Amino acid sequence: MGNSCILKNCNIIDGTGADLQPNGTVLIENGVIKEISFEEQYTQQIERQYQGFQVIDISKKYLIPGLIDSHIHVHGYAKTDPTVVKLWHLTTAPMMKMMHAVHNLKLLLEAGFTTVRHCGILTQAMDVHLREAVKAQLIMGPRILACGHDISMIAGHGDLFTPPWAMYQPGLTADGIDECIKAVRQRLREGVDFIKIHSSGGIMSEGDPLEWRNYRVEEVKAICDEAHDFGLKVAAHAHGTEGIKIALKGGVDTIEHGTYMDDEGRELMLEKGAYLVPTLATSGAVAKSGLKTGAPASSIAKGAGAYEQAKINFRKAYEAGVKIANGSDCFNLLRVRYNRQEFDELFELNIPTIEIIQIATRNAADALDILNETGTIEKGKDADLVVLKKNPLDDIAVLGSREETEYVFRKGEILVENH
Repeated sequence: MGNSCILKNCNIIDGTGADLQPNGTVLIENGVIKEISFEEQYTQQIERQYQGFQVIDISKKYLIPGLIDSHIHVHGYAKTDPTVVKLWHLTTAPMMKMMHAVHNLKLLLEAGFTTVRHCGILTQAMDVHLREAVKAQLIMGPRILACGHDISMIAGHGDLFTPPWAMYQPGLTADGIDECIKAVRQRLREGVDFIKIHSSGGIMSEGDPLEWRNYRVEEVKAICDEAHDFGLKVAAHAHGTEGIKIALKGGVDTIEHGTYMDDEGRELMLEKGAYLVPTLATSGAVAKSGLKTGAPASSIAKGAGAYEQAKINFRKAYEAGVKIANGSDCFNLLRVRYNRQEFDELFELNIPTIEIIQIATRNAADALDILNETGTIEKGKDADLVVLKKNPLDDIAVLGSREETEYVFRKGEILVENH
């Protein structure tokens, strides 16, 4: 009964935005939350009824849903010393990137992340293979939603990230409606979970200002129509004002970054019901740490201005009621501490901690279209759960901390135990 147990004396933060509820009991059977109760009599009853189940007393600990990072790149350098991101991308063999990814996935799980959405750069659908390796329990890690390689126009952000002389795999760009449709079908054949596109310039690419639009509305619409027909959501890297609006008019489901979102962009977000994944951690790291991040000088120049604008426009989007999901855009991780920096960024913008937890659990699950399975502590959901040693409502630094995470459950199975 490795994925069945009873958790008692739980202080529960359920991810719905509700206040902390003390003295709860959670019955997990075959990986699913079967019952939640706050009555002492119920606890005694189920301990007698389910005598073969492990009983875990988590008095003075805090139970939250498994954390979700909706935008991450797991293959980056896994050690703490800085490295030049572009150099790493160009000179490191795909298999070595995979080795770093395996290590990084373990670190993410240990920090309480039970689901991640991998947003591109790994070639040859390697994130699909990592996903399958986690499923088969060959490696430790959170559940992965994979996109294969992101889709870029020629001279778009995804193309200019890699210089033309270093292109090592054909078919990474798509131009025009027919090529865009074909690109979606290629990724469908690879077994991806969603599609990632670029609709504006980017920070880590060279030669393209952030405000450059990538793709036209009709190209984005072709991608989205084809993806949606096969049940795949579409995420759009979009910093620039026009790129954001083009992506939304084309039908994307999530806007990644949203740095220069204007009033019209916010109205489109609300009209379309799209999620914003702000990724403040990465632009913040570039702005605050500069060369220590290993980013090129041109990226530092773009990132510094982008960070300040991103914070302003995130706050406007939040106040307008735009839906927000957690995502760090983590690559050169300095590893999981950098990944959890997104929580600190939101906290510094006066987002209440209870909402930050909801953004990193329930909202993220909804954005990824897996809310029927995970994201909240509710009857019938997968038992993707995290036990924290301290109350995250008292100290945001507890959230996503490997040191403060005592248990991590994925579908009821204890994958991390750290006393």
